[in-house]
Amino acid sequence: MSLGNRLLATRTSFWLATVVFLIAATLLIAPYAGWQLPQQLAHKQPQPREQVAIPLHPHLHAKRDAKTLRFDWTVSVGLRSPDGVEKQVYLVNGQFPGPTIEARSGDRIIVHVRNRVPDEGLSLHWHGLQMRGNNSMDGAVGITQCPIPSGKDFVYDFKIGAHEHGTFWWHSHHKVQRGDGLFGGLVIHPPQQTLFHADYDDVLLMVGDWFHQPQADVFEWYAGWTSLGDEPVPDSLQINGHGRFNCAMEMAAFPLNCTDKSVAEMTPILPRKAEKTRLRLVNVGTVSGVTVMVDGATLHPVELDGGCAVQASVADVVGVLYPGERADLILTWKPGYKNHAWFNVYLDDENYSRPNPALIEQQAFPAVPETALATTFQPPRDLAAIDTRVDLSGLTSEMPTKTSLPPAQQTILFYLKTMIKSHLGNRPHGYVNHTTWEPQAKPLLSQSRRDWDGNQFFPHVPSGAHPVHVDLVINNLDDGSHPVHLHGHSFYVLSSFRAKGRAGWGSYNPYDPASKLRRPLNLENPLIKDTVSVPRRGHVVLRVLADNPGLWMLHCHMMVHMGTGMAAGFHVGPSNDEQHLLAVNPAASSLCEAS
Repeated sequence: MSLGNRLLATRTSFWLATVVFLIAATLLIAPYAGWQLPQQLAHKQPQPREQVAIPLHPHLHAKRDAKTLRFDWTVSVGLRSPDGVEKQVYLVNGQFPGPTIEARSGDRIIVHVRNRVPDEGLSLHWHGLQMRGNNSMDGAVGITQCPIPSGKDFVYDFKIGAHEHGTFWWHSHHKVQRGDGLFGGLVIHPPQQTLFHADYDDVLLMVGDWFHQPQADVFEWYAGWTSLGDEPVPDSLQINGHGRFNCAMEMAAFPLNCTDKSVAEMTPILPRKAEKTRLRLVNVGTVSGVTVMVDGATLHPVELDGGCAVQASVADVVGVLYPGERADLILTWKPGYKNHAWFNVYLDDENYSRPNPALIEQQAFPAVPETALATTFQPPRDLAAIDTRVDLSGLTSEMPTKTSLPPAQQTILFYLKTMIKSHLGNRPHGYVNHTTWEPQAKPLLSQSRRDWDGNQFFPHVPSGAHPVHVDLVINNLDDGSHPVHLHGHSFYVLSSFRAKGRAGWGSYNPYDPASKLRRPLNLENPLIKDTVSVPRRGHVVLRVLADNPGLWMLHCHMMVHMGTGMAAGFHVGPSNDEQHLLAVNPAASSLCEAS
């Protein structure tokens, strides 16, 4: 290279270095000199993000014929940090929560379950499905099956009813596994006779309270004498396995592996501001009811539980949704709303007998990606200051019953109560009519009624060519509500009453002439549900058409209550005591032999 060229290259390098130096210096001193940098440098632009809500695909199921859907699930355990706190949870094919099943009415579902959880059995229950002709596939340990032993496999094989559709879910029905994440979504789409036109997005949100300690430890504490029967109070909440916890609230007695999350690190609930979105809410929690509100949007309840269309107004706030219940809401954005949109969740504290300083009962999550630009979390608005609110328990069905409901030919009276007795070690036990349930070694389905022990309360309801209507009158003698779930059937909610204050009582006994019904029965447009909250010191009257032979549990869906015995059921079948034995599945029987 000539001397001239070398000099030119040297000068070029010098000027390039000078330009880079001046740019860097400008960026460094600009804030101190009061200079304004271009606006795009002040905010990080939102990048395409995943969403917390699970997207659903009704258009794929609306027009197709019913078919068989097969799933292979391997259940294991692993460490996850849903709210920033590391904890061992249950995984299905490596997922937490587990996979969501989408199907249509009339489909056959086959799920091959491989239990790879060390030293633990498990079972799966299909919450809300009636399992007609498939009693042995209901997944209720102690009633229809033994748990699937560690290292063993089992195949759940059942058909969805031709008229079953709506928002359901599946979860473990063995011990307290559900509370550590062994659950997932189950959405049944109705077949459409005309071309499917969806004018909204369709998503699933599984919302629930969350404990940082293993549920086995939480239950052990509650079932001991030191709890005095006070329900455990959660530490946090999660939505589809996402949440946030303030690590500064960690207590020295319970050290946590905790990482704080900023707004920018939170995944938005929804991917965009669609004009309308169908939110399918499932309360997967163990203790708390939930209420929801979305800034800048209205919520319109359209269905409850397994597809019961409801009459409801449009409101800003919807609740309370109790453990096991589901609600479908249409979210519509308000025109002209310019502020950040937050998805607000309020935990109901009715069953909190003790304080938990670490729990933030009202939490806000970014509703859409734009909210991730906010610098801090916005605390939810005070519920008392919000004018429009829908009380889910006060709704009615959209359509009147086709004909007036026939009167009940049989009435079963239930009393729910948590009691502490000295001869049982002063430990809390859940009772249904003075019976505290414990699962027998062999499931009831495989035994004659005369071989059931004294911990089983399953009144018999005769079945035949003309199924009978049965009224279930459920009284709650406790100071907190009990969300009660019935397997195998849906029911009409004819009446619900809650006593005022802690001094009143609202029990109802139709066999006692002095006992008066506090509210008239709604025989015109009652809700149709499979899970209902029995109010504290109150009662509900439910009417069931007992047209599904089998052994079907009825139990509190608060985990510590069911785990300490608040479970019963009823036996639908002919007077022949041995008839139910025909429903035993040979594969299910083999689980007991392997246990």
